[in-house]
Amino acid sequence: MRQAVPAQAIHAQTIHALTIHALRDAVQAFIHTASPDPAAAAQAGAMATPTCVLWNQFLRFDPTCADWPDRDRFIVSSTRHRPLLQAMMRLAGQTAAPGEALVEYGTHPAVEMAFGSSGQGLGAAIGMALAERHMAARFGRSIVNHRIWVLSCGTELSTGVALEAAMLAGQMALDRVTVLFEIAPEDKKEAEDTLARYAASGWSVRTIAAEDPDAVHAALSAALRARKPCVIACTVAAEAAPPARAATGPEGDLSTLLWAPAARRGASARRSWLRRLAKHRHRSEFERTTQGRLPAFWREDWVRSWHMPSAPLHATTLQPAPLRANRPRAPTLPGGPVGGGAADTTVAHARQGLDILRDLIPELFCLTSRRGIELTGTARRGEATPDCGTRVHGLAALLNGITLHGGLIPCGATTFVAIDRMRPALRFAAMMRRQVIYLLTDDGLALGPDGAGWLPVEQLASLRAMPNVAVFRPADRRETMECWELALRRTEGPSLMTLCPVLADDALMPGAAETRPRRPRGAGGTGARGGYVLEEARGPRQVTLIATGSEVPIARQALHHLVREGIHAALVSLPCWELFALQDVAYREQVLGTAPRIGIEAASGFGWERWLGQDGVFIGMEGFGETAPSSELYRRLGITAERIRDTAHRLVLETGRDFPSPSGQKAGGGRVRSLTGDAALYRTTVRS
Repeated sequence: MRQAVPAQAIHAQTIHALTIHALRDAVQAFIHTASPDPAAAAQAGAMATPTCVLWNQFLRFDPTCADWPDRDRFIVSSTRHRPLLQAMMRLAGQTAAPGEALVEYGTHPAVEMAFGSSGQGLGAAIGMALAERHMAARFGRSIVNHRIWVLSCGTELSTGVALEAAMLAGQMALDRVTVLFEIAPEDKKEAEDTLARYAASGWSVRTIAAEDPDAVHAALSAALRARKPCVIACTVAAEAAPPARAATGPEGDLSTLLWAPAARRGASARRSWLRRLAKHRHRSEFERTTQGRLPAFWREDWVRSWHMPSAPLHATTLQPAPLRANRPRAPTLPGGPVGGGAADTTVAHARQGLDILRDLIPELFCLTSRRGIELTGTARRGEATPDCGTRVHGLAALLNGITLHGGLIPCGATTFVAIDRMRPALRFAAMMRRQVIYLLTDDGLALGPDGAGWLPVEQLASLRAMPNVAVFRPADRRETMECWELALRRTEGPSLMTLCPVLADDALMPGAAETRPRRPRGAGGTGARGGYVLEEARGPRQVTLIATGSEVPIARQALHHLVREGIHAALVSLPCWELFALQDVAYREQVLGTAPRIGIEAASGFGWERWLGQDGVFIGMEGFGETAPSSELYRRLGITAERIRDTAHRLVLETGRDFPSPSGQKAGGGRVRSLTGDAALYRTTVRS
């Protein structure tokens, strides 16, 4: 005999059902009033019931403080659900007036992210769950204990980036993320296939009716108990809901009153959290990280650690000891004998800087691809993050979620050409002006033996064209240190450090350290301004060599050839075009000079005309390259000191004007040797 249900329970269930139905009607009324398209309004209102149950019974938020750190995150990335988000915020008291403009990211703290391309929202939500777990492991569940709720759609869940991120979430068992999406009758078969993929990736999968509040409540309650990420598919009716009345008058007042218990619950949770935070032993550190402030005196410790004697070679090589024995010696650039091993590369310098910064800045959080793990090394204690393998697009989406969550500085390491697969996520971060650091290995011609498909040719130009993105291409140990510091301080967009595993040090020019002037120090003498004079001419300039990254040693070798032959040449390094473009015109003119300019970079020359001017010449790549060792490939492509020297001779001979140096002097006549084949022809040039 079935036991009778108490009258109090029946009354509570009735009140709950009436509350949800009233909220749903108010939300749908607001959507139909605000949206001029009935079809779009019906589509947005289809998930009104699940969203009302979530906000009224589960979501922990405080309308009076929408951005407190331990709030639940509610993620809506599809524009189809924008009216629903606006309705929920309006009726919950988070926006002021019904006629207010559409809420966008950056205009209201309750909008957790921008509306981006399909799949980016789910990937970012999974990144938030990963950040929540990492912060909880560091500070404890007493002050970090929230969940991430996602309102999505079937087309978003089936995208490649969403599937990659979902596989990573299942692999890491991120049980703090729950996804709700609707299934239209015509999309049922495709949704079944999508759910099967998520179940195979380690997700808990449930299917419920979207209009059944009790089923929604039961599914959300099960998600709270689950030990894995959850996806809840909500089937919607075939007929669109009829337009409801406007949410004004008594109905609008009723919906506001019905939200009051949820608002009181969130306010009470925030007050309790504030009391726990006030007693927490790591309160100051938690507040520092959530406010985005770097540790005090970190730079002093950074400089001190960086200038300590370098560790033995085995401590800075790129692979664990069992793999190093069979790995070939690092390739060399053309131009002379090389010494020093793999520790002389910008990849090794970046690895050294990362090892130092992990100790100085605990919030620096790294995700790596299979190739990137060679740069970052093994995970530290407490960083139970897996190798993302080849799922680099999902990796990039997770980085966006980590930076949106707050409290961490995300850093991703992968190969340079993989940035093409990560571009939508990178663009999403740039659009939101979020700090993300990318370490991109295998810059330049490092992967020449693997073929043209692995050589980055147009990537540099396209990345430099993206707004709010800073591309750093350091040439040596000191520039790598400076680029690390600039990337950590830059919070208005992503920063990319392109790193080359070919040797880029003074070993390329034996004795060069004794013959060249020391690098200028102080203002304008470092890469902090994006570009600077690495070696000034010994007289009034006749030609200026401009190079970046691993081509700087080649340009330096050409410069010394020119100096021995009587040409007054200067060498300029441009590690970051974006920072250099922000400098005042006087500084840029002082660095670039007015003499003919030669740009050197193992990439496409698109965009170089900005710095070379009308008489400039670019030496780089015009095609996709060939399959050859990097040293041989530099020669085949003509990126050599000999070609730079011959080009400089031609420019000096062809130009018949005076070029004032940065100090205001004019270049006089000089003895120039023009090399053609094996013959050396001497000619005196006279400046008129």
